[in-house]
Amino acid sequence: MGLRLKFNLMLLIVFLAGFAAIGVVAQRYLENQAIDDAQRAALMVLDAAGFANLDPRIASGIGSRLVDMKIREFSPEENLRGIEAQVAQRMKSLGKGQMSEVITTTAGERRLAVARTFRATADGATTIRLANVDLAPILVTVNLALTTLMSSIGAVFFAVFIVLNIMLDRMIVRPVAEMALQADAVSIGNFSIPEFAPKSRDEIGVLGVAFNRMRRSTEEAIKLLKGADF
Repeated sequence: MGLRLKFNLMLLIVFLAGFAAIGVVAQRYLENQAIDDAQRAALMVLDAAGFANLDPRIASGIGSRLVDMKIREFSPEENLRGIEAQVAQRMKSLGKGQMSEVITTTAGERRLAVARTFRATADGATTIRLANVDLAPILVTVNLALTTLMSSIGAVFFAVFIVLNIMLDRMIVRPVAEMALQADAVSIGNFSIPEFAPKSRDEIGVLGVAFNRMRRSTEEAIKLLKGADF
């Protein structure tokens, strides 16, 4: 296995590991941020609906301008089904007047449920106002942002990969291959090939100078041996 292949395999392994880690972390971060934004929008609409005593249909119209949101009002004593039943049961188990939670419906849809208890009538009857946010379009936007981010990272890596390979070829692979070729020729007594010409003063250049010195010493030693009279 050549030096270039080893280098590229190691670089690819490191990149894939980092790429996967960034993808997982970025997806969680973007999704959490998007859900937090939707939650703030739902709370704002519920606050406005409570202060102005808005009809749920009007509040739904306001909320839909921010995210795909529907405001519903129901009594926990009703015969509830679907997400309303899950919300009523969850609020009862929490024992609090407010909840915000991502709920998976029986149909497999993910919904953000932001609910508050509300005293709707003069006799003090308690109802629940629920902001039901559809997370599907929000997650589509998250996936689009994630795809854009990961594509940008991939493009940057590809550019860095090309630059590093060019530098590796010109600064290490070619000089080492040339010195290896000359060492092979010298080992069989062939000194007709030109000396290695160092093109830099880095470690490879120093190695080239030392190699040329060793080559000349070897050539002189062989000449002395050939001219010696034993």
